[in-house]
Amino acid sequence: MNSEDTYNSVQERYAAVANQAEPDNQRKYEQKVATAFGYDIEELRSIPDNANLGVSCGNPLATANIVLGETVVDLGSGGGIDVLLAAKKVGPEGKAIGIDMTKDMLELARRNTRNAGASNATFIEAFITSIPLSASTVDCIISNCVVNLVPEAEKPLVFQEMFRLLKPGGQATQELPEDIKNDLSLYVGCIAGASQVIDYERYLHEAGFRDTLILNTHSDLNIYKEMWQRESPNGSGPPSSCCGPVKSSTSELPDVDFNLWTGETT
Repeated sequence: MNSEDTYNSVQERYAAVANQAEPDNQRKYEQKVATAFGYDIEELRSIPDNANLGVSCGNPLATANIVLGETVVDLGSGGGIDVLLAAKKVGPEGKAIGIDMTKDMLELARRNTRNAGASNATFIEAFITSIPLSASTVDCIISNCVVNLVPEAEKPLVFQEMFRLLKPGGQATQELPEDIKNDLSLYVGCIAGASQVIDYERYLHEAGFRDTLILNTHSDLNIYKEMWQRESPNGSGPPSSCCGPVKSSTSELPDVDFNLWTGETT
């Protein structure tokens, strides 16, 4: 699959997620996903419901050590969950900036920002491979599974952008089977595009990062597969999303442990 097809599919899928209906059982699902990956229930209650779309594969703020007054950039900000939570952590003197390429997501995030009254949160329409921000202006960069959505050949560009944006001192497993790597629906679900740890280390090193540390959160990504099979046995239910309920184009989810391919658990 080429890069244009991948980007078009990602934008189509996440536009649908942004515009999805939200019955009561959907809110319950989204909350369960978020808490499974380390979000605190009280934190979730402090932001608009629509900011949590149930598309997380971790909580990047849990290990980011964000402090007051910092500038934080979220790559692939979706409905704004991490930007809004970061905005609270950096305070009125800081900035939280979301980057997203999907107009519907940006509209949703900006609406959530207005509803939250977060004057220090902003969103920019851009690809995370080319971000219209000045170099050396960011204290911390976070991302929640979205690097997986970037075509393999362009992934190094993301890390080059991270290195360019960060101020000096800023923060910043197994090979997939071919049938999974070439399944576009699994790619937009963040599974097929997951890189091995050794690849991330190479991307970081080639971009200029040194003394990097890759943390294993030990979160279980199979929660998405299990919830899809339990809540959507006939193919209905929550729409496919980043690491979320994914419907493979082969009609059934592959019988594999997603944690092996994404490196979430050992």
